[in-house]
Amino acid sequence: MAFNNEAPFQVRKHIALLNGVNVETIAANKTLTLSDSTFQILNGGASDRDVNLPAETDGISFWVTNSGASNGLVVKNDGGSTIATVAFGEGALFVCNGTDWKLVIKA
Repeated sequence: MAFNNEAPFQVRKHIALLNGVNVETIAANKTLTLSDSTFQILNGGASDRDVNLPAETDGISFWVTNSGASNGLVVKNDGGSTIATVAFGEGALFVCNGTDWKLVIKA
């Protein structure tokens, strides 16, 4: 059956993502790869930590939540440029269009 763009695709069951959700206290900066969970719940401990996104790939997304009690998670692209800082108690969605990482929402 070929996709003809005439009818919406329907998923009748829940989708379980490979690697699910990563809940972690990090003691150093963290570099994400395409093998990592889409959902990153990170506690940076006693310091601000960098979270480095992987190389730009169209359609990839990461949710990053800061579960720490203080300090920020500085989310950067693979070139080292800061996209956003996720303060403690905040979460943010980062998506890639194949050329750049973009911040969609932070709350």
